[in-house]
Amino acid sequence: MRFFKAILTVVLIFSITFLAVCSSSMTFAASGAEETGIIKGVVKENNPSLGYITLYFEDGSGTSPQNFERLVSLRSFTYGYDVYALRDGIEVEAESIQPGDQVFIKLDRDGYISQISAKSFYRPVYGTIHAKYAAGIALKTDLGSFVYYPVSAATPIYKNGKPGKISDLTPGERVKLLVQTDGENIHIAAIELVKTSNAISGIFRGRIEFYDSMKDSLLVSNVQEFVNGRWENTSYIGIQSFKYSSSYKKRPTGRISGKAYFVTKAEADGTQRIISAAYRQDNLYETVIKDNLLHVADGGWLELENTSDIIRFNGDVIAVKDGKLVDISAINALDSVKVSVESTLGKYYANVIVCDNTVAGGYTVYRGRIKEVTPLKNITVESFVMLNGVAWEFVNTPKTFDIDLSATRLVLDNGVGNMRTFGKDYEGQTVYIVAEGTRIKLISTAPYAESPVTGRIESLIGGSFDSLGRPVSDPTGVKLTEVLVYQTSTHKWVQDKDMEIDIPVNGIVLKNGQVGSTSLLKPGDEIRVIRHSQNNNGILIICN
Repeated sequence: MRFFKAILTVVLIFSITFLAVCSSSMTFAASGAEETGIIKGVVKENNPSLGYITLYFEDGSGTSPQNFERLVSLRSFTYGYDVYALRDGIEVEAESIQPGDQVFIKLDRDGYISQISAKSFYRPVYGTIHAKYAAGIALKTDLGSFVYYPVSAATPIYKNGKPGKISDLTPGERVKLLVQTDGENIHIAAIELVKTSNAISGIFRGRIEFYDSMKDSLLVSNVQEFVNGRWENTSYIGIQSFKYSSSYKKRPTGRISGKAYFVTKAEADGTQRIISAAYRQDNLYETVIKDNLLHVADGGWLELENTSDIIRFNGDVIAVKDGKLVDISAINALDSVKVSVESTLGKYYANVIVCDNTVAGGYTVYRGRIKEVTPLKNITVESFVMLNGVAWEFVNTPKTFDIDLSATRLVLDNGVGNMRTFGKDYEGQTVYIVAEGTRIKLISTAPYAESPVTGRIESLIGGSFDSLGRPVSDPTGVKLTEVLVYQTSTHKWVQDKDMEIDIPVNGIVLKNGQVGSTSLLKPGDEIRVIRHSQNNNGILIICN
């Protein structure tokens, strides 16, 4: 009997030791996975047009607004058009991976995705907020059903890609939720407000005469229009009547006086209707500030690059970007802005903010996945993004661009390509397109870039020049001084030390209306650089 007890004791000790060793080795494998190029997380966004995927952290911490910097900068990964992907054990195209999927990603030694394995986990729900309650929202989904979802202060909320608040969730707002349902238990990974913009026909101000509730019109006199950063008198003399758009629900209450600032939109019948308005008391001092935006603070004030005064704003401030009425959070850091301000008791308040964000030379930078190539004539992308300041603006519609053999250039990973051989082989690839209207100036196969830096070129790295200073071979990088780096956690530009940035051969340079290579750059140039988030190579270089 004692013999059997001894045997059992030895077996038990051996089993415990074996399990401990296995457990420790499994723990090591899990913790060291990302060090060996294996990434695990929950998909926040998969954008095949840009060729990147963004993950939340596996434990959910990545969905917290406090972790937004890590979410955007450290958890976005780039892939090519031929990446190997599995979803629920079936080989699929990369675009089949959905927000909310749990994924394992294998990276190659350059930091690009070589394999993706996904499993259905959370599911995206799109809809419009029907009602808001103390502990949740009632959502009218795009399928027409009404569903209640619990929302707390811990629920991550995003607005224009930036951390938002519960107060941003109001009836009528379109939202996307990542939802996991287990019986009666519902877990929401994140809520993202889907903001829309309205094309406008004009920005006006005038002295309020009265609001005609019978005709739903605002009557104003001394009307001026905001044109190119100046308030200019209109040709109409006397009192003008502006009807409100049925899509805009706010109306003046009680007897109002003072000044009205409002934006109009042309309706189908040709009339100009008010789609946003702000009402102010008369002020002795008004001016227009032209500057670059550094930061939109949560407390309701603007930080401008060359203006020391604090410019405050409230919820009815009118914000217009590229001819569209937008939420003020859609205006990005370093955007050039024209701000109409008024002074009240020594404090400055913005009533109109306008941003016309065009790339130097009138060119637009796109990135999209090629759907179809008509050799020597045109290419069509299935969807695309446009560079908007230092951020990308996604448009989920196809767009066709025209090839001009006398002007269109192609740059590949290994150098200059031949547009005459640009054909069906490129269908499915994601590329940059620099265009003037729909006319292509440049096509580049460079990888997706999203990490902005700005500074002054102190010196060029690499390259060679002849005795007249003309480039013999292109520089391979730049050394920057007066550096500002965009922090995604605070959405602010912060000073940084001097840095060197490598630029690949298929990097894109825009300067003084020219589209070309690093041979355009000179010491002393002030530039904005959009870098690749993994290796920090400079992909887009725009001279200020």
